[in-house]
Amino acid sequence: MTEKSVYILVGVILLLSAVAEFFGIHLHSPAWWPLPFGYNIFFGFVGCWVLIIAAKMIMAPLLQREEDYYDDRGDDND
Repeated sequence: MTEKSVYILVGVILLLSAVAEFFGIHLHSPAWWPLPFGYNIFFGFVGCWVLIIAAKMIMAPLLQREEDYYDDRGDDND
């Protein structure tokens, strides 16, 4: 399977799930918050971005080094 066909397959699945949600196929929750159209898609999208931003804010200071971190070894034999 090529990369282009994977993207097309994911796009078709996303389109079908949005159409199914629009016609009320997935509206079986007794609570009010998942009832608006596109709630699950919006919740997943926002949740992924929150995880990405939180990971960058927490992990970037721990893992990133200066640009010359490996260049400055302290030996004067150059």
